[in-house]
Amino acid sequence: MGHKNETSRVTRIWNALSYKIGSTVARYPVLTIVLCLTLSAIMSIKLSLTEKVSAIDGYASDDSMSRHEFKTFQQFLDSDGPGITMAILVRSKKTNGSLLEEKRLKEVVKVSDFISTSFKMNVSGTEKNFNQFCRGFCQANEPVRQYYNGLQILGKNHTDGISKRIDLSYPTSNFFGRKFSLIPNFFGISMSSDGQHLNSSNLIVLYFRAERYPDWTTKSVKQWELRVRDHFAKEYSSDLIIVDVMSQTVVESEIVRAGLSLQPFLIVGFVIMSIFCTITTMFSAVYLYSQKATFNKVALSIIACVTPFMACGTAMGTLFFCGVTFSPIMCITPFLVLAISVDDSFLMLHAWNRLESWRSSPLDKPMREHMMGEVLVETGPAITISALTNMLAFTIGAITSPPEIRVFCYGNAAAIFMDMFYQATFYTACMTLLADTKNVDGVSEKTKRIQEKMSQVVGRFLKWYVSAISNIFVSTGIVLIWVIFIGFAVLGLTRLHVELRPSKFFLKDSPMLYMDNLRTNEVVPYYTPVHIIVNHPGDLTNDSNVERLFELKQKLEHMPNAIGAPSTKFFLDDFVQYRTSFAEEIEMDVEEDDSTSEKSDLEQFLEWPEFSFWRGFLRFDNQSHPQNVTKFMFTTGFHGQDLKDWNKRGLLLKSWRGAVEEFQEDFNTTVFSEDAFFLDMIDSIPTVTWQTTLATFIFVSLVCFLFISDILTVIIVSIATLVTSVGVFGYLSLLGVTLDPVIMSIAIMCIGFSVDIPAHVAFHFYAAKAKKPSSSQPSTHQVSDITSQSTSTTSSASSSISTPNSFETNLTFALASVGFPVIQAGVSTDFCALPLGFMELYMAKMFALSLTLCVSLSLIHGLIIIPALLSVQHHILHAVKRCFSKGN
Repeated sequence: MGHKNETSRVTRIWNALSYKIGSTVARYPVLTIVLCLTLSAIMSIKLSLTEKVSAIDGYASDDSMSRHEFKTFQQFLDSDGPGITMAILVRSKKTNGSLLEEKRLKEVVKVSDFISTSFKMNVSGTEKNFNQFCRGFCQANEPVRQYYNGLQILGKNHTDGISKRIDLSYPTSNFFGRKFSLIPNFFGISMSSDGQHLNSSNLIVLYFRAERYPDWTTKSVKQWELRVRDHFAKEYSSDLIIVDVMSQTVVESEIVRAGLSLQPFLIVGFVIMSIFCTITTMFSAVYLYSQKATFNKVALSIIACVTPFMACGTAMGTLFFCGVTFSPIMCITPFLVLAISVDDSFLMLHAWNRLESWRSSPLDKPMREHMMGEVLVETGPAITISALTNMLAFTIGAITSPPEIRVFCYGNAAAIFMDMFYQATFYTACMTLLADTKNVDGVSEKTKRIQEKMSQVVGRFLKWYVSAISNIFVSTGIVLIWVIFIGFAVLGLTRLHVELRPSKFFLKDSPMLYMDNLRTNEVVPYYTPVHIIVNHPGDLTNDSNVERLFELKQKLEHMPNAIGAPSTKFFLDDFVQYRTSFAEEIEMDVEEDDSTSEKSDLEQFLEWPEFSFWRGFLRFDNQSHPQNVTKFMFTTGFHGQDLKDWNKRGLLLKSWRGAVEEFQEDFNTTVFSEDAFFLDMIDSIPTVTWQTTLATFIFVSLVCFLFISDILTVIIVSIATLVTSVGVFGYLSLLGVTLDPVIMSIAIMCIGFSVDIPAHVAFHFYAAKAKKPSSSQPSTHQVSDITSQSTSTTSSASSSISTPNSFETNLTFALASVGFPVIQAGVSTDFCALPLGFMELYMAKMFALSLTLCVSLSLIHGLIIIPALLSVQHHILHAVKRCFSKGN
């Protein structure tokens, strides 16, 4: 009479729900399709209209020190957000040409003037250029201008008097009594024979920094910087110099461009998947299930590849409606969902074909509704396990990951959910209308012979394979080889280390690659600045307090890798000297003119032209008439060839923080470095990665247990999942791959992907094991009695092979049910990832390599390792039972 089902309660409930969904959708297929297409279209429009942006700070964790330091720095600038921060890298067009030659240096000064006067921003309703809206840091490029002026004057008048007043020494020059450091602006230098003057420089860096005004928006600031970039990239032309623009906005725009460059490859992936799906679906239907080759099969194969794009459009559009921002890494999501969705479609088509091959009653509308319900009964739990584990992996990843990867995880989880929804509704409705029936009439004798031959070959191979892997010696040998595989994977994991390179996010033709290389090799080793914010400087008339502040400065100047005093900008150096030198004059001025008595020493100090630039480094209790300094900033520089390494820079950042920690109670000091967002990831990435992986593994195992209540089977699936993930990263490490934000996001992805195929195989093995057989094949009653089957949806008895309950037959059932579909799924996923491997983009290559490795290992585990482990388990349990039975 059927089967007494011993599946888990969750599985029985889910089967009943699956049957209800399948039969209901099959009753109203056209309405379902229209509603799904409408929803997808609305959300996809929102997706297309959403601004494509990126955020460099998005890869730093929410509780990282760099976030607190950045917030403190913004508060110091009295800014609601970042203002203009841009570096202009100028190099000679002639190889090894020196920028100190007068004609080239003149062109550099012209570039500085052009940027300062030609690009305007709206400030309180008035269009102003940089010179007009700049407040505190307008003189950052004065060393370049003064050096050029000094060269011109000395070239025309090199008398002793002029030479004494103009000294263009390195690192500190003097121009008519005004000292300025050349360290921040001149790089790639060579010194003259006396070791005190510059002989040449192949790189000059110009800085443009402006605090944000209240009526500025982040978008307007970014547009200003991009206008500068676009001018020098597209319009500027010079025979003397090359000008590159570097800013956070430019970096983000290049990351977005890299992400969007994946979109054309989606078309390639779609075409490849459609062709593969069509060929394999047609082959299995015609030669395994005696069906005709029809256009309907082609249509269903293409729709299987369209469904994931609908899911992605709907999911991402919904997220953007909810206020989630775009992230370039989300451009990978369609590839992932395409791979998952096609797997599910294969299972559904395979289930339909198997059910159809057993049908004996006419395929009228009620029967079609019943069969679609049974298709979801058979495939629903496996599809759900796959979807839930992937969703769970990405949800946990979202909780523990930094913002940019969090957005990626949200997008993937939402897209996988929508894909599961569309598989159960949209694709089921399409199958209701298009799924073919068995039809042996009109099939040629040649085709029939091939069908019979294929059936015999497949049957013999499956029997041989199950028999071989059921042999204790074969299965034990496989397990031993597997253990060796694990050993090498663990070895690889021990060698996995963090390596951060921003260039990993750019296309090969991106100018950022050259600029990053230039910065890493020519700027960072010679001048790496640190900004120290003194939030509570105290009474600056108190000598002991001032001495303590000088101790802070000197501590930093005497640290390893410190350049020292020539690179330091510390306003107290000038202010103390000013008060000492001009104290008597100030007192005399006060007696002669009482009006000056209203001005503080600080206000008078800042009115001097050579000291006015300090306003950008100071904050006062009265901005109109500066009285007391409430906070101030100073900078100092560090150098060393080892700073090319991000890990060394990370250690340097820690040493800065350690140095100012000693003065925290006195002055509430804070460090700020523009690289801190990246540098903080060096420590956070390994911790976040292993914690996320462990948490995901535990919860994924719990999901499997809900549907597979056999604890030993769940343990085997969990171990296979863990080993697949360990294998991916262990062997990637052996191939030279290092840990970074991209690899961290891949780690989350792999946990979800690695459970798919093992879960399908294990679930169907468990489903066969859980059944109490009554006959060897489905009876006519089981297939044709719709009323009875509609109410008995707690199992797929009418759609499954009923066989004697033994290990070999259970494994045969599992492999016969999902063997071909999972091979289709694994190979198709590899084909899906293939286009990414041809992109000149690190992110794309890593996803292609990792996805291919993950799916291939998952396929091996599902079809070879898990059957071998189940075989070993079966033999061990059988041996234990025999021992107990003998003992009794």
